Order: sequence, then C-alpha cells, then structure tokens
Amino acid sequence: MSDKPHFFIEDSLLYAEDFFSELGKITRFKGRDVTAKEIADADYLLTRSTTKVNESLLKHCHKLKFVGTATAGYNHIDSDYLESRQIPWSAAPGCNADAVADYVISTGFNLANKYGFMLKDKVIGIIGVGQIGERLTRRFSALGCKVIQYDPVKAEQEAGFESASFEAVLSADLITCHVPLVKRGPHATEHMFDFDTLSKLKQGTILINACRGEVVDNQQLLKYFEAGNNLHVVLDVFENEPQIELGLLPYLEFGTPHIAGHSLEGKARGTEILYQMICKRLNVDIKVKLQDLLPALAIDQMLLTDNYELSQRQYRAIMNLVYDIRNDDLDFRMGLAKAPDSFDKLRKNYAIRREVTSLKVKCDETLLPIFTNLGFNTSLKDN
Repeated sequence: MSDKPHFFIEDSLLYAEDFFSELGKITRFKGRDVTAKEIADADYLLTRSTTKVNESLLKHCHKLKFVGTATAGYNHIDSDYLESRQIPWSAAPGCNADAVADYVISTGFNLANKYGFMLKDKVIGIIGVGQIGERLTRRFSALGCKVIQYDPVKAEQEAGFESASFEAVLSADLITCHVPLVKRGPHATEHMFDFDTLSKLKQGTILINACRGEVVDNQQLLKYFEAGNNLHVVLDVFENEPQIELGLLPYLEFGTPHIAGHSLEGKARGTEILYQMICKRLNVDIKVKLQDLLPALAIDQMLLTDNYELSQRQYRAIMNLVYDIRNDDLDFRMGLAKAPDSFDKLRKNYAIRREVTSLKVKCDETLLPIFTNLGFNTSLKDN
C-alpha cells in the first residue's frame, strides 16, 4: 500500500526482509558507500556501525521519522544533529551482550586449561557493569568465582548498586573491560590502563579488553611487555583500528579483529530489537520472532543424564563446542601474517559464530541453575 512507510536498511542487517517486509517497502544500501541522495525518500533508516549517520548523510531526508542502529554502540550516530532536527533514534542495547560474554568465558576456560588453574579459585574483576558486565557476573559466579564489580557511574545512578574501588578491581586475577569510551571527566575511560595502571597489576594477571581499543594505551602496553613484565592480555579491540600496533601480537594470549560481539544471534537480535521498537511506534502487533528464524546448531541439544558435579574440563568442552576463542585467534594471526594491513578485511569477512544461548541443555535440578546462569537454553531432563 502506498501509505506504508519506506525502510532504507543497510545491507548487513540480518533477517531484515523477514522482520520488515509486512510493515512497508524495503530498500537496501551499502553502509560504506551510501549517499545522501540515495536515502532521500527514507521514512525509517536502519543501519549498523558502517553507516555514518550525520548531517551530510541526512541533508535530503525531509520525511525521516526514525533512525535505528542494530548495534549496542552508537559512536557512528550524530545524536546532537538528530536531536536538533527532532528525529527520534535508538541503538539496540544488549543485542550482542551474550556473544561478548561467551568470548570472555571461553577466554577464561582456555587460559585455565593452558596454565593449569581452577577458575573457581580466581577473583574476577569486571569493569563496567552494564548488559555485558551483568551477564559476566552471573556466569563467573555460577562457576564459583568471587566477582568484584567496578562501575562508579552506575553507582551514582542506581541506589541499589555499590561499586568497588578501582584499586580493589586491580587486585583481581582476571580483569575484563566493558565500558564506553569517555575521553574526559571524573570517570574517563580513555587510557584507563596506561603504564602506571598496568604496573599496579599482579604479575600473571589476565587482562581482557573487548570494549573500546582506547581503554588500554597500546603503546604503553607494548612498553610494559618490552620491560619484561608478565601479563596475560587478550585484545579484541585496538587503538587506531584498522592500523593496529602489530608489535603487540607476539605478547598477546589471544587477539581478534573486533569480533567479540559478532555472533549470528547478536547481529540478528539487533534487527529484532529495532523491529520491536518500530512495531510499537506504528502501533502494530509483533508477529515475527527471532527464535523462529535462526537455523539449528549442528549439535543443538545436550542431555546430561547423570546427577553429578561436572569438572571444569567438562564445562570447558561444552563451552568450546559452541565457541572456542582459539580458532579466532589463529585466524587473526594467520591473516595478519599474510597481509599486515588486513584487520578491516578480517573483521568484515569474519565467519559469524553461534552463541551458547542456542544450545539446549537438559539436566537435573542441581546443574540447571549453573547452566542457566552460564547463558545456555536450559530445561529439566525427563525422569
């Protein structure tokens, strides 16, 4: 019908036709190459991070009703400009939180196996307790770990949340970062880990950065390594992407090209979140559900028949059945060895993986809360 809205949707949004075809006309565009004239007729503009949404792009859009990005981050959105034109916009918060949590948990299991320690004996420091940090708190706690949460901004905004001190979180055995990039102010995160901060960590500390590359000063980290210090560092994000500091690679436990959140579920969930928002704006019923669109895993069900406590090795095997960070690390190193400037290409051509949220685990009442808190799709086994 002619009165239906016109959706301009970046070509990388998964399942967009399934979600939006009944709501209006769909025109796809390439995020890196889109022009202002190309999207001039848009009622709704839906993107991912490769589309820079600003005045230059939107100058011919005179009937734009909403801009959405199917990503948790929104650095590519000029929110001030949109608000100056009174154009509503939204990101898709939490869409890839489970994928990033998988990435961190896989890191923990595989480093525990490599160095012969028990995760339950380690103190976990979580910097940034939003969607990802909350999931990681549940997952590590389910494994028996003590968790220290550091998020002073959340503590200021939520009366029921108490943040540990920064000094306390630096004492943890494994520290994982999940904060936005804040360049100034009392809670700045840019170069949160410089040489001075790195020097306060215990030798052998595991440090994971899967949020913003600038949170860890890459040049200072390289200097710290070259001074002979011992840290187990995992980087999914780097400063100056895609022109990253290649000198860091030999020192990293795992390195990946900014793909911690790039699961099939995470990307598709971003599309679903925007679909639900737009259905609400159009006052129409939600008819399409992501769970009905996703393909089954190669091994999509696991039945745990015995009533006994699983070993860390067994939890690790189940986790790696869905996602094993070692594979992505190997692909990253091999790709950069062949073409040192291929960071962006490796990220763009990343073979999207699956999440533990899609693995169905049937188990007894003892194991059910553990696997549920680890993010799996759980149910009680039949007696």
